[in-house]
Amino acid sequence: GYDGAGVAEIARRAGLTTGAIYSRYSGKAELLVEALDAIIADHLEAVITSRGATTGPEMLATLGAHILEGDEHDATGAALLLDATVAARREPELGAMLERRLADERMRVNKIIDQARAEGLFDPDLDTEAVVTFIQAIGLGFIVFRTIGTPMPDADGWQVLIDRVIAAALPQS
Repeated sequence: GYDGAGVAEIARRAGLTTGAIYSRYSGKAELLVEALDAIIADHLEAVITSRGATTGPEMLATLGAHILEGDEHDATGAALLLDATVAARREPELGAMLERRLADERMRVNKIIDQARAEGLFDPDLDTEAVVTFIQAIGLGFIVFRTIGTPMPDADGWQVLIDRVIAAALPQS
């Protein structure tokens, strides 16, 4: 885990010197956040593009479906994020880095919502920050559920729910 890992051990396992790590990172907190970015952020972008989602609602539906699907790649990122979240309670520097990472994610989702609004496919009466917080809360909740082995819902039932939530965000006629 994060608390038990030292930069020297990380360097040894990576076949690097501690100097090589410190020349690029200020410490293990920054190294962990960089690893999270590489594992999670890039992966989510790949999920959206691989499924050909082009409109805002399609992108949100893709992300909603992917939350349930998860894979080994997601499990690695989830374990890192959960460990980092717990460690952030004791290390304010790590907490600030994680908050910046979540803020970047919020900006990505904000862009999707803005695109949907520009296309006339998102209810202008819905508060963007509330929607983004809702989406992040679901994603973080699934990370916790997977970590403790909570059974996941049926894929078809989940998709019906996601489709209905997205339909509720469409402009009211």
